[in-house]
Amino acid sequence: MGTTSAGAKQGKLNYKLFWTWDHSTNWVLNTIGKQNCGVANHYTKRPDTFVRDYLRVVDWSAANGIDAIGIVGLLRDSHGGFDSARRICAYARERGVRIYLIAGLYAYGGIYYEGDSPLSLDRFLANNPDCMGQALDASPQYINFRFPYGYKKEPVACPSNRKVRNFVLDSLDYLFMVIPELGGIQMEAGDSFQCLCERCRARRADMHGGEKRLPAFSFSDMADIYPAAAEVVWSRSPDAWVICETYTHYINNSVFSDVTSPALQAMLKMPDQTFWQWGDRSFGQRVWTEADRLPEPLRRFRHVMRAHHSTQWDGGRGTLAVENIRQQCRLSYAAGIQGVSMFGETSPFHANTEFNYLALQYFADHPMDSVHSFAEQVMAPRLGGTALAERYLELGVLAKTPEKIPSAVREIAKIISGVTDDDALRRWNYLASFLNSYYWESVQGQKA
Repeated sequence: MGTTSAGAKQGKLNYKLFWTWDHSTNWVLNTIGKQNCGVANHYTKRPDTFVRDYLRVVDWSAANGIDAIGIVGLLRDSHGGFDSARRICAYARERGVRIYLIAGLYAYGGIYYEGDSPLSLDRFLANNPDCMGQALDASPQYINFRFPYGYKKEPVACPSNRKVRNFVLDSLDYLFMVIPELGGIQMEAGDSFQCLCERCRARRADMHGGEKRLPAFSFSDMADIYPAAAEVVWSRSPDAWVICETYTHYINNSVFSDVTSPALQAMLKMPDQTFWQWGDRSFGQRVWTEADRLPEPLRRFRHVMRAHHSTQWDGGRGTLAVENIRQQCRLSYAAGIQGVSMFGETSPFHANTEFNYLALQYFADHPMDSVHSFAEQVMAPRLGGTALAERYLELGVLAKTPEKIPSAVREIAKIISGVTDDDALRRWNYLASFLNSYYWESVQGQKA
């Protein structure tokens, strides 16, 4: 290909990231309190399991080329607060991996997700009700998370309130002072609300952030706080990664190429080292193609394409997503994006998950390669040969066609009889069990 942007190495993507929630990251097996989905959940495992889970994620990342691990809920009283967070961050730094905080600035509990901390946005808003976001009728705004995506009625802050702004910036300053090992932050303005007070509506109208149909998030709100927040972070930790979440894909909104937008102009003043993070779940009617390069004004920054493969949001946990990951890496590379991110909550004990993680590493390093090359170079040594690896890929996606599963499981049983390597046996046994669970459910559903 031709030249790449913002420091990307020729022929590869520079950054590979894991995105996680604390409550549903399960790398310690056979423990109580595990959860496999959710957004605003209680943490239900023992406090020490939080640290053990993430030490294992760090070890895998260090051994397999994952550069950074983002954590929503990094700071929570129920699993040790600052002490546990600093232990994980220090362990990761020693092994060349970054831990970065994923946090809402105006929602999602703020910097300290849950607990009795001066950095808790929930506590701040309880003590300062004048700082609450507002609905059109001036009533205070809350996000109501409901099963299976949480349990909270969570307050949100007004982005135009100077007291809120000072609280956010002071919280960031304190955070990077007390956890110097913290590798960065993915900051979000909030994707489930817009404050509709008069000041916020007037400011958005002036900033032209593309909020024409009143989506649940506001690029104007992001542009109003991200530059100042980044400056505070870098004043404490010059090498920190500052990842600015956009909640969307650049092909969805013309504001990202509209240099007349004051909101975009504010973001363009940020240093080249800034990361912009894009999402895979909101293409609308557009289909992302290799011709859809990053808008020219953005190309000097660093960029991450975040995907939801093999999660509650896309496909279901444990599903095999090698082809989707290949496309994510290939399209990102063609676009001029330098990094890719996927959920890293599930233990690689589960073979489909293991191959998904290895696919992220492989296709980030070889974005123009084929699935066949991945099967030959990465899967074959772990399954007993190239032919078996390619067969695994064919069988691994049968969860949605349960009528094909019994014959597939019988075939896997024959394969297992000739496999002697213990880890290869684990992978094939896993696949048989995974598929059988879908067949079992299809049969039980017919009885209901």
